[in-house]
Amino acid sequence: MRYILSLLIYLIFTNYCFSSGLLSHKASYNLTLERKNTNSLLEGGAGKSTFTFKKTCTGWSLKENFMITYNLANKKSAKSYSVFKTFEDFLSKKFSFEHNDKSELSGEINYSGFIKKKDKTLSGKLIDKNINDISYEGGILLPTEHLIKLINFAKDEKKFFHSDVFFGSSKKNLIKSVTAFIGQKKPSSEKNKYKSLKKNVWPIKLAFYNYQQKKATPETEISLEIDEEGVVHYYLVDYGDYNMVGKLDKIKVFKQKKC
Repeated sequence: MRYILSLLIYLIFTNYCFSSGLLSHKASYNLTLERKNTNSLLEGGAGKSTFTFKKTCTGWSLKENFMITYNLANKKSAKSYSVFKTFEDFLSKKFSFEHNDKSELSGEINYSGFIKKKDKTLSGKLIDKNINDISYEGGILLPTEHLIKLINFAKDEKKFFHSDVFFGSSKKNLIKSVTAFIGQKKPSSEKNKYKSLKKNVWPIKLAFYNYQQKKATPETEISLEIDEEGVVHYYLVDYGDYNMVGKLDKIKVFKQKKC
């Protein structure tokens, strides 16, 4: 789930090439869990996710807060809290990340790190109880780079886009292979609810695979609606046994500070 949350953050914002048309804002989503498999231990759940984006003089500061209560088949419940912070410079050459997660199901996870990009090489540090060197080759994209291409593909009415992306939101899988299927632009389901939102969106389906693992079936899939300003109006995450649905609840627009 952690790399999914990271991706949703970046689906809200894109590169400085398009920054004049993007909203610097805070978006809040109501979350619901829907069981698909009757044999699943999860019966349902609800929560809240909040994404905050602020453009600085050198890049993007992003923060995601996530809270959800899982309703279990044994009539018990479990809570999960997560805070994920990142910074990416305008040239997508430097990227830092910090993740703090506390879950009654999976325990506590705390780590941070940073990477630098030179040509087709990513190198940096992953910091938890130890400091570990990390290095990758092969033209891996950073999240904002990925969004630049994804939005460009949508604007050009292209239907398919595949890439490897360093998200940093899962310590065991810092990189994910992502395949995007882009639909035709259509009216947003939220167009009459928020005056600040664009009326039309692209429906996009994203399939996630473990990096460098050949597997026909994706681990996770996201279906979402995103507008030309980079705002996600709605999303659905398919985990197999259950879906997590995020519906936009509030949006606050920030004034851009002068540098």
